[in-house]
Amino acid sequence: MSIIKQQTVGSRIFDVFNHLFLGIIGVAMIFPLIYVVVGSFSISGMIGGFNAFSLDAYKYIMTTNSLAKSTLNSVFITIVGTFINICMTSITAYALSKKYLRGRSVMMTIVVIFMLFNPGMIPNYLVVSRLNMTNSFWSLWLPGAISAYNMIIMKNFFQALPESIEESAKIDGCQDLQVFFKIVLPISKASLATITLFYAVSHWNSYFNAMMYINDIDKWPIQVWLRQIIVLSVGGFAGNESLSEYAKVPSDAVKYAVICVSTLPIVIFYPFLQKYFAKGVLLGSVKG
Repeated sequence: MSIIKQQTVGSRIFDVFNHLFLGIIGVAMIFPLIYVVVGSFSISGMIGGFNAFSLDAYKYIMTTNSLAKSTLNSVFITIVGTFINICMTSITAYALSKKYLRGRSVMMTIVVIFMLFNPGMIPNYLVVSRLNMTNSFWSLWLPGAISAYNMIIMKNFFQALPESIEESAKIDGCQDLQVFFKIVLPISKASLATITLFYAVSHWNSYFNAMMYINDIDKWPIQVWLRQIIVLSVGGFAGNESLSEYAKVPSDAVKYAVICVSTLPIVIFYPFLQKYFAKGVLLGSVKG
């Protein structure tokens, strides 16, 4: 109470303005989400407003084989891809965090250069095609196995760990790999959870690489299927299915329903890692 009483008039005005400003931003960000959710349950797809409650859009997408296949593909791509990302990123970051590593500065310079300057779509496609990875899930995993930004965050986190922990482990007879897997990784849960969330969301939301590298419809993730619905709209859905049996279902309602279904897994998964999120990023930015 004493702190509140000591606030100046200008400070109080700033607090009121700050709360109002952040509240408006929050409403502006959550309104599209509410609009999509309500529209998916509307018989009109929110065309002209909410008319009546309907589950026809969800019934349609649940009766198609494309949704089940694409969802399983997305889950598989996300789980395996995130595992590959975490393994490659953590090992590379741990090695580059050691100041005694020869050529460390040169390798870090190369990493930063390629982080700032992307070679582009055509060189990436030529590399993937010449390695015979087209129409394969490996084309979605290997080219982006290590994110330079995430690797630098994890490297800084490893550098912030006390050297005495690793030294004591080596005195007890542990090798470098044993120190990494038995000592470093268990105490790096915050950083690992943060990077895992980054990679998982990236894999789940990605559609362009799958659209460019994968031609087999049965291997498409749910985001590509969602794009097909949005682009082709009525009568041209993935799998050559049409809405003739559901003529009363507006195409907008189907689009909103697919958005809700594709977003739901990330919404469920995110709260379990949120408590590690801010802590992991901050710990990774202490030293550089």
